[in-house]
Amino acid sequence: MRSIPPITAHLNMSSIRRHWRAGLVVIAGLLVVILATAPWNGSSASRPTAGGPAGAAGKPVAAAPHATKAKAPVNPTKKINTHVVLRSPGRTNVHWPSVGEAAVSVIGVGAVGNHYGYKKVPTASIAKAMTAYVILKHHPLKGNAQGPTLTVTHAEAAAFPHQVAIAESVVPVRSGERITERQALQALMLASAGNVAHILARWDAGSVHAFLKKMNATAKQLGMTRTHYTDPSGYDKHTVSTAIDQMKLANKAMYLPGFRQIVGQKTAVIPVAGRIKNTNKLLREHGVTGIKTGSMSAAGGCLLFSAKTTVGGHTVSIAGTVLGQRSSAIGDLNQAFVSSHNILASLRPALKPVMIVHKGQVVMHVPGTKSTLVATANGTVPGWGGMAVPSAVTATVSPSAANGAHVGTLTVGSYVHVPLALHK
Repeated sequence: MRSIPPITAHLNMSSIRRHWRAGLVVIAGLLVVILATAPWNGSSASRPTAGGPAGAAGKPVAAAPHATKAKAPVNPTKKINTHVVLRSPGRTNVHWPSVGEAAVSVIGVGAVGNHYGYKKVPTASIAKAMTAYVILKHHPLKGNAQGPTLTVTHAEAAAFPHQVAIAESVVPVRSGERITERQALQALMLASAGNVAHILARWDAGSVHAFLKKMNATAKQLGMTRTHYTDPSGYDKHTVSTAIDQMKLANKAMYLPGFRQIVGQKTAVIPVAGRIKNTNKLLREHGVTGIKTGSMSAAGGCLLFSAKTTVGGHTVSIAGTVLGQRSSAIGDLNQAFVSSHNILASLRPALKPVMIVHKGQVVMHVPGTKSTLVATANGTVPGWGGMAVPSAVTATVSPSAANGAHVGTLTVGSYVHVPLALHK
């Protein structure tokens, strides 16, 4: 065998010694990493103790207890704010018009019914009812107060001849004329003055454009989802609405004393024009209290109407609308009067006291529980056969509430507030 030269052998042994030591360093490093990252196996013997392998007393330190997850409260307090529909047996036949659209309601109770009431059509001058409503919401009139004074501008007076020429319903005005809010609203709602609608709009909002934003925002707030105003007078055929939407407006507007007072007037005296008459001929009929006429070729005859009647010894109010009335024999507006009269004549005798909820009746189930809310008294409203009235339920049901405890109220329109008890 060939021997390794001494110098070569020395070099190889030195290389081995160097690599062997480096290998030990690498192996030791790997062991440290493994020991540091290895999980404890869960036995008390292998867990670390205070001060090293043993605690101060030579005993392992007790493991910290596991965190207890918070339990959700059982049957948390429920705040209920919802609606239920109450119904009465029977049926009411309303004399609907043969053409056009219509809707009628009992104010403070609910809608009686409608005839094509969701159809969107031009409104003509009944749009002025929204103009008056917006004005009176921002500038209420109390008692016989005249309200603030408006001044007619030169431009508004100069527009009068053109408005007459295009057959818009107007009253004469003069530049610099001073007119009170009440007088302006009388001109608007009695004489159906379209030019005064624009004057009121400018006075209230600074411009007609800004006022239209108010009108459409108010319509949205009232749930008039198929209504859009493009002018404050209704002369523009693109101002459209539905019979149901206008009925909603009437239900709200007739709660305003100033509105209710003005639309029920047959005559009034205003500056320049002098004595004006209400265009609503239905006011001559007993019990009719308003509201606004409208008529033009695109819209036909229209009437937003209200009337009072007696039910069970109590006075109640009716509100409704007819749109798109047509008659070559008596004229479109007269046809609107006839159609409205027929609706009222058929509805008045059908109204009666109706026990819409009786004592002990289950009104609703409490969500997420087996409990119910039960009426603790009878609830009677001025109603009609076949009525279906959305009624408000408000209640607070806590886990500690006793069986039979009074926890809420059932409100039917603006007439009845029935206490509700919890039945478990």
